Amino acid sequence: MKIDIHAHTKKTKSGESIHRNIDPESFVAIIKETNVKILAITNHNHFDMNQYNEFVNKTGEICQLWPGVELDICENGMRGHLIVVVNPLNIQMLHNKMTELLSETDEDEFEISIEETVKHFDRMDAIYIAHYHSKKPNLTDDDIDKLVNLIKNKNRIIREASNSISAGIYISHGHKSIYGSDVQQWSDYVEISKGLPDLRLPVESFEQFCLLLDKDDPTIIDLLGKKRHEMISISLFGDKEITFPVYDDINILFGSKGTGKTEILEAISQHYNCIGLKTSVYQSSSINLSDVFDIKGNKLSVNLEDF
Repeated sequence: MKIDIHAHTKKTKSGESIHRNIDPESFVAIIKETNVKILAITNHNHFDMNQYNEFVNKTGEICQLWPGVELDICENGMRGHLIVVVNPLNIQMLHNKMTELLSETDEDEFEISIEETVKHFDRMDAIYIAHYHSKKPNLTDDDIDKLVNLIKNKNRIIREASNSISAGIYISHGHKSIYGSDVQQWSDYVEISKGLPDLRLPVESFEQFCLLLDKDDPTIIDLLGKKRHEMISISLFGDKEITFPVYDDINILFGSKGTGKTEILEAISQHYNCIGLKTSVYQSSSINLSDVFDIKGNKLSVNLEDF
């Protein structure tokens, strides 16, 4: 299932494209052509509760819609964007707060500090998705650290990347990261949706997604149990038998070097070969890598004058 944590359904600021405007019927028709099962409506400095409710009623069970807003954050004279997505149970609170905040300004001029954002929105059971690094206008690391120190649940902060490669880099450095469509023109959405993030587990609600952010073991086990899988038994290291699930998805074995990962893969391959599926185990070879890529630099020639 695809997730779009950053989608616009209205032109709310003067510089935005009018092609962000979409009516409920067109919205539903487009979503039906995608595999997007969760979409957060996050218009700039604006939450339209009537539109949100109409979209929810029209969408039905096709796609979960989560309410949110993309805020202009101002810290130390610098602007960045922070998406706040709240529990759908709190749409009235979100509507009331945005109406209050915009009572003496408009979407173009609106700005808010991180401290005020947390004060107003953390009580709404919120997730915070910060524009980060190459996703402009971005919050700085200092801004995000400030946000971390103010909110109740530190697991609710996600860095929004500009694409899957950037998200992968952030994740490899220990950060939660995701990216959304930030849709400019709805006529392009079906194609754009193909590159959106995949949720490997069948998330059924906003609350469940939050528990996954918390790495809640019972929730993960429950969702894994709903994925198609089979239990297989294999013999290892002579006489040791182990039983475990193999999912109809990507399966990953974790373990240090020399702990038996290769033996497990070979036993799994033998198991499936015995029931008629042709499988094999691919192993990288340090000898082959050295031959192909000269990783030791034996053939490297450098003229220091070039530097």
